[in-house]
Amino acid sequence: MQEHEYEPVPGLPEQLPEGEYIVWQGRPRVSALSTRVFHTRTLLLYFVALIAVHIIYRLMAGSVMADILLDTGWQLGLAAIALALLDTAARLYARSTLITFTNRRLVLRSGVAVPMIVNIPWDTLQSAGLHVCSDGTGDILLTPKTDRKLYYMMLWPYVRPWRFGRVQPLLRGIEDPQQVTRRLAEVIADERSTDNASPRVDTTPHSPAPSSSHEQPIPAL
Repeated sequence: MQEHEYEPVPGLPEQLPEGEYIVWQGRPRVSALSTRVFHTRTLLLYFVALIAVHIIYRLMAGSVMADILLDTGWQLGLAAIALALLDTAARLYARSTLITFTNRRLVLRSGVAVPMIVNIPWDTLQSAGLHVCSDGTGDILLTPKTDRKLYYMMLWPYVRPWRFGRVQPLLRGIEDPQQVTRRLAEVIADERSTDNASPRVDTTPHSPAPSSSHEQPIPAL
């Protein structure tokens, strides 16, 4: 039995009800999860700096070069194993994740050991925003209404870090984010066409953005 083959529709726990249809489906980019969730790039720099400092210290202490190379070898080996494990975790999460936009809700299927499926109707959202990163992918932040209860562990790693009081879904590593967010805005606008209460577009940055990336609201609904 293959993983997720029990799903009647990929990414969905059951057939969609009458009148509901899939608008978009996608997976996060592996490199985005690796760098922004598991911080492999930051850890690589840390290991390089740590090993470099160790080598300089041993040289200043007058150690034999053969001993220094031996110590450096096992340090590099341990660093490589740690980075490989984290990168593998990123690949597993990216492969197991399927993000689905229907005309009525977001369906997020993720999880490696224990797959989770979270449904978030569009009418439970208060605002949405897009953070475009330097690698060309985007993170879409969704802010639920105050009466909507979401659970941090069910959403991880697709959740805004360290926000436990008011949990906010964060769809990470989305390819072609501008097109996806335009489609999302159209879907929500269509869903709200008969309802006066439309989700507010939040123009406040949800996290400090590096100079190589920029923050923008999802197109006005």
